[in-house]
Amino acid sequence: MMKETFGTPEFWDHYNELLRGRPKLLTTRNFDTLVLNYYDSKSYAKRKPRTRKDYKLYMDHIREIWGDKDPAKIEPHHVYKLQQANAANYRKANYLVQVLVILMNHARLMGFIKNEHRNPAHGIPLLPQEGDGWEPWPDELREEFETKASPRARLAYELCIGLGQRIGDTLEIQWKHIKAGTWDFNQGKTDKPLYVPLTDRLAKTGAFQKLLGWASYA
Repeated sequence: MMKETFGTPEFWDHYNELLRGRPKLLTTRNFDTLVLNYYDSKSYAKRKPRTRKDYKLYMDHIREIWGDKDPAKIEPHHVYKLQQANAANYRKANYLVQVLVILMNHARLMGFIKNEHRNPAHGIPLLPQEGDGWEPWPDELREEFETKASPRARLAYELCIGLGQRIGDTLEIQWKHIKAGTWDFNQGKTDKPLYVPLTDRLAKTGAFQKLLGWASYA
């Protein structure tokens, strides 16, 4: 009955819940039952490991504060107040709204709310990102780094510039992903295939050329 990979956080969470004695699902109409049922759903299982980890972090928080509450009684002003209570961390505040949209959709599938009831988390405006985001390195800082960086650090730096991908995807890049002058790989979060041309800048990087030479003998 345990579908999680042995040794993963999801495995031990499920294992510990079984030891404690999980309440029978669908017998109590509350958020605790709703979240646990969603964890057992195909919708949750098909998510990427990183996404499941993020969902669990925020859904467990909802279980802690609303565990005994009836989802059918949740209204938009409740979701809005939850968001505003966490406004000091805009990402957390917005993520709570987003996972509530998912949970309330699942509540409809479970029969906890009727089809004519509107999802109370829909339409809650997300908080804007704080500040202007990450500032690009000034030219003088980049020039200093390129002069002093170790070959390994310089390679990671050039891969980030050349690929323009999330750091997690960049770290997963392997030599087998280089095909006919392009990077051929799937993004980790979206699982979308990408074909990124190998830039002249990256191809001319000393650390890249050295490692490419090593790869030809692997």
